[in-house]
Amino acid sequence: MLATGTTRVRLLSVEESGPFLTAELETLPEEPGDEAAPLAEGVLRSFRQYQKRLAGARERSLTTGSDLPDEPGVVSYLVAAAMMLDTPTKQRLLQAPDTASRLRDELKLLRSETAIIRNLPSLPASDLTRGPTSLN
Repeated sequence: MLATGTTRVRLLSVEESGPFLTAELETLPEEPGDEAAPLAEGVLRSFRQYQKRLAGARERSLTTGSDLPDEPGVVSYLVAAAMMLDTPTKQRLLQAPDTASRLRDELKLLRSETAIIRNLPSLPASDLTRGPTSLN
């Protein structure tokens, strides 16, 4: 199951005896952490580069980035949701202790993913079907 939350919570217990699963939760505050604002600026710059590279790889355009938010907490969740990452990596980002930590992790991931896209160009799947079929 994949859920989208609006508040950070910690799962304390799960009750399985009824017809539906229920849980006891603890609400967690969203702490900004040290240097969240400058980190958010760096993440936004890197995210725009990531989007450009990804759009080039897909031969289509993504958002221009001019409509992206500038509030660090919102940036951290938006980038985590928008990046092409596996579920465990996205979960790790959500579990960061504060916004600045999440932004630091995202910055590393963005740089890594952008380098991969830049250095390992690929053909769109539709181009792969235009050539002769190989028996290998």
